[in-house]
Amino acid sequence: MSRRKAELFNLSFLDLLTSALGAVIFLFIITPKGGAPAAKVQQAAVYIDTAQMKVFGSLHDSLRHKTVGDTLFAVLVDYKNMPREEKPQAYVPPPRQEVPEQVKAPQDRSSQPPAPKNEPKKEANVPDVKKPEPEKPKPAEPKEPAPEPRTYKGDAPSVPCVVSFEVNWRSAEDNVDLYVCKGGDCVYGGRKRDDKIGQWDSGKSRNRLFGNDLRTNQEAVRQFDKIIPGEYKLYAQYKESAKNRTTLNLSGLIYTKNSQNQEQGDSFSMSLTLGGPRVLLGTVVLQENGNFKLIKP
Repeated sequence: MSRRKAELFNLSFLDLLTSALGAVIFLFIITPKGGAPAAKVQQAAVYIDTAQMKVFGSLHDSLRHKTVGDTLFAVLVDYKNMPREEKPQAYVPPPRQEVPEQVKAPQDRSSQPPAPKNEPKKEANVPDVKKPEPEKPKPAEPKEPAPEPRTYKGDAPSVPCVVSFEVNWRSAEDNVDLYVCKGGDCVYGGRKRDDKIGQWDSGKSRNRLFGNDLRTNQEAVRQFDKIIPGEYKLYAQYKESAKNRTTLNLSGLIYTKNSQNQEQGDSFSMSLTLGGPRVLLGTVVLQENGNFKLIKP
């Protein structure tokens, strides 16, 4: 019995069935299992704002561990046109209509009334008003001469000095404190020296008994080396009285002596109350040449 020859297109039904089954098995192997189709599970959503040129998006949990180079399957589901700014349209002027000009007919000169002449109007009985004469400049008043320095003819301070701000009262049984202040600093019995103000002195400060000043009925702040110009404020306070007095009459003196030994001085007085606050005695504007101005309150 002779053998059948194999031909390319001579396939039996069993061969076709086997091939189909193999194809189904192959497709089953290569097809991914589990999950849902892309249309049902939203992996990533991206929104682009074309007006502001910004990109917004939401990322699904399954894409958080993806790295560069991974292949993703993307399906465009929907898109919307974002609003845009309307561009202003250029203004187009309407076409100009030409209107024929009216031709005016010349009028007869004979029919026109004669033009009135420019004659000045006559006003009814108007009184003549005289124009005010310009005021003549007043002659300049002579300036007052500068005040002459106050020549001091009284007793000089008990201690030789070039400047002395001092006060005195009747009895040493009363206690009065003098304060001379300048630029926020003060010199008094508790702060006895300041290079910009002077040195506190009780009138007998050079007579000491066991290192303490003797009680007197005067206090002063003096400058010994040179005159220190500036603005000084003088205060006084009535602190205590051994005789239980309630008021006290205080006398004061401003004294200067310049390099030419010219002495100037001015005195003042003030009434103080026991236990009251500091009282402003006056403001002294002192110049380097010894001239000063006492401004009383």
